[in-house]
Amino acid sequence: MRIDSLNSFEKKVLRGSVLDLIDFLTEEQLVKAYYTKTIKKKDNSDRTIQCIDNEHWIYKIQKQMKSNFFDFIPLSNHAYGYVKGKSYFDHLKPHIKNRYYLKLDIKNFFQSIKNEQLREVLEYYIDDVKINDDLTIMDFIIKTVTFDGSLPQGAVTSPVLSNIYFRFIDIRISRYCQKFGIEYSRYVDDLLFSSHNLFLHKKVFINGINKILKTQGLHLNPEKIRKAKDEISLNGFVVGDNIRLSRKKTAFLSALIYCYQKSQKKTLDDLLSEIREHFNIGEKKKINIIWLHNYLAGYRSFLLGLLPFDSAGVMSDDITKTNKKILFKINEIEKILDLTVIGL
Repeated sequence: MRIDSLNSFEKKVLRGSVLDLIDFLTEEQLVKAYYTKTIKKKDNSDRTIQCIDNEHWIYKIQKQMKSNFFDFIPLSNHAYGYVKGKSYFDHLKPHIKNRYYLKLDIKNFFQSIKNEQLREVLEYYIDDVKINDDLTIMDFIIKTVTFDGSLPQGAVTSPVLSNIYFRFIDIRISRYCQKFGIEYSRYVDDLLFSSHNLFLHKKVFINGINKILKTQGLHLNPEKIRKAKDEISLNGFVVGDNIRLSRKKTAFLSALIYCYQKSQKKTLDDLLSEIREHFNIGEKKKINIIWLHNYLAGYRSFLLGLLPFDSAGVMSDDITKTNKKILFKINEIEKILDLTVIGL
């Protein structure tokens, strides 16, 4: 898809008049559209991100541009994060049965993608069309999707735009990896590599990746370089001869299943009593049944996604020991879900 006229931009993308918006596209409006949020990172440090107000008109325009334009721009085959039809599990699949593993992390990913860099990439898809004497369609888009000179992490358009921006970088990294027989996939700012070639762990290989990134204003986080042999643990998954869930990933779910099995009468009150006792929760503190139901329903969907279904939805006859464990957990989850429905 390409924007080649003001008419097509208004009718196909915005679904409205741009002239009704440009007078309000000021720095003051942009500041009002975002709010600051501080979150705790795994190392207990703070990360400050800019989140957009879902009620602000800029958010609504971002959603229109994402749904009607950005989502139609082709992405790299190596991108898995925020890509429709792909998951974190899919990101890990290409690396099964390799010997050496390497995970790299890009520092300040979204904030490192600046206005001018984004403009250069989007020029492939947007003609130089004027809205008035002072503003082009490109100017309008850049102002709408950026904040303080770069992609804000909390904007609805930032994930897809980061993937669009990274497409040519993905291609360069992939070609570099092919020279050494190295697999490569990317999930947002996490770069994962694997190979039977020990060259993967050499400093010269990592320097080569960093050199490619630097040409586009991006930098590796040296504190988050991870090397592993035979298998690697990532976000609750262990990748090696296959992909399995780590014990840490399933610890809370296993505890809930244990509480269910221990409650002899198998009623909702019995289950809640066991949960309170197991997690040392006082009687006065109410258990949120809606949260518990949603957590279990979401985990069930997640586990189903790990099983070997074909395109017709039929499970493979090759059921591994890991898959049997997953099926058991799904079965127990469904029993607990039947109880939680009573309390909804």
